[in-house]
Amino acid sequence: MKSLDHHFRHITRPAFEHYGFAHGDLVAQWTAIVGDNVAAQCSPERMVWPKGRDKAQRHTEGATLTVRADHGAGLALSYETPAIIDRINGFFGYHAVAKIKIVQGKRTSRGKHSAPDIARPTQDVIESVEHKTGTIEDENLKAALTRLGGAALASAAAKARQTR
Repeated sequence: MKSLDHHFRHITRPAFEHYGFAHGDLVAQWTAIVGDNVAAQCSPERMVWPKGRDKAQRHTEGATLTVRADHGAGLALSYETPAIIDRINGFFGYHAVAKIKIVQGKRTSRGKHSAPDIARPTQDVIESVEHKTGTIEDENLKAALTRLGGAALASAAAKARQTR
């Protein structure tokens, strides 16, 4: 039995390769690699490898990573590029990135830093879900399903309010 991660990598590989990412780890682990402060200001957009190089040469020369930074954050990030490059290369274990190109502008995705407010379930929704999961013996499963059900019902109620 193969893990979901294996299938996800197989499905997303063409999209990530289109933007120069050999796989999605740099995008998926961006915050863990560069830290919360840097991730709050920029996100990876594209990696461009030197032309005419085979994969073995790529590991020694490194790519140019283009990051999109929030307006006004480019100058501060430019001072941090050596540390960012070190963190990325340390994550991959080889010289993956040689330089960083910073492009300022509106980012389409900001990861966890721009997540919309999560609708919180009301007490009556929580009680309703707890009643429905009351027969489950495994406490961890029961708690997880209660959180999931409460969040799903609260989200549905919030969407219904928005469409009115």
